Amino acid sequence: FIPSFATGGEALTMDEVKQFYTDKDFEEMVKLGVNTIQILVPCDAFYTSTGDMAVTITQLLNEAAKAGLSAIIVLVEPDDTTDKVTAEVVDDHIRAAAAYAKSDPAVIALQLPSSTPSLLSSVRSVATKLPVLVPVNKGELGMISFPPDKHVFAALDTDATSSVAGVASSDSVGDRMKMFYHESITCIDRSPIEWLSCYQDMPVYVTSGFDLAIDDCISQNEEDFKDYGQCGRFDETTDSGWWKRHRQSLAGRQLFTYSSKGLGWSFSAWKLYGDDGSGDITPAKLKCLRDVAAAGLLPPMEDTNELGTFCLNGPANDFAMGDETFAPTPAPVDCGFGWWNETIGDCSYWIPPPPTPTPTKKSCPSCIGAGAREMSLAAVAGAAVALVLNLVVKKFMRGNDGYEVLP
Repeated sequence: FIPSFATGGEALTMDEVKQFYTDKDFEEMVKLGVNTIQILVPCDAFYTSTGDMAVTITQLLNEAAKAGLSAIIVLVEPDDTTDKVTAEVVDDHIRAAAAYAKSDPAVIALQLPSSTPSLLSSVRSVATKLPVLVPVNKGELGMISFPPDKHVFAALDTDATSSVAGVASSDSVGDRMKMFYHESITCIDRSPIEWLSCYQDMPVYVTSGFDLAIDDCISQNEEDFKDYGQCGRFDETTDSGWWKRHRQSLAGRQLFTYSSKGLGWSFSAWKLYGDDGSGDITPAKLKCLRDVAAAGLLPPMEDTNELGTFCLNGPANDFAMGDETFAPTPAPVDCGFGWWNETIGDCSYWIPPPPTPTPTKKSCPSCIGAGAREMSLAAVAGAAVALVLNLVVKKFMRGNDGYEVLP
């Protein structure tokens, strides 16, 4: 019913499950803009209608419906599955789950535990028009093959913390560069979603992977955890304006990507077990919708115009350490079409730019070395030349005396 990270890896009893979600939780979901909840259920939960698990699910669906919420039942393989469970038995489990989903008006879709074609056939044997979600990952989007069925949709897992490239970083700058990487690739995810919807006529629903975590540090106590140096610096992000801006950017980019062309999305979890929502954000809370929204990291979901601006440009390239958390570092040097070469301490270019002409001021050569005496003699000589020229002009101007002017 609840993701394992939300319970600290501990299995809950049926009584604890019944107390996990409250009426207040469902009311807060509606206020936030949520219209559907996703419930993880073991495949065999509906095989015997008298089981405590089926009763718990019915109670949960009724409480959600009172708040105006619909539900998607996500079937998962039971933890205690043995080799004795044959394919025929699994098909019986799927048929029982499909019959239950069909009968409950709060259930709008059923997600299969795998993309095995026989599971879809089992659903269709009892519910011909029940919307069915088929689980896929990004690498499988181009290989989906099902008979034509307008009620079948892809349930995409967009988890970005399952690869080394998605989680590895070993210092504070590397952490920021990793966030920059996750922001950048999120908008690219829109392409396969649009492709599958347009060319395969199979709209996509993001069933898991939507959260603000960029590492797997919530699993660092598990035996198979791989330490790449990604953990141990989360406190640096708590009061950092840089991290808040970029987490808001990551949330907005995911909302736009998963909502614009797909059927919608489901956040990784609503809250943590036993947590009242107070306190600072933690690695686990970054995967909980209630806590992310309370921290101001989630943009308004109903504002589609604002969401449309998130993927217009790439994320801010400002991961140099220079905010409230760290001392400022020098801004990068603008080298135009070149790059800053740290070895030589100057810009380098494939094709060096032409030298910039430098204006110079040159003194008059004839005036170089002239003093006050020389300047005075030059003034006297200039006056004498002007007097001679004046006499010459007057001489020639009197040359027409005694003559009559012709008409």
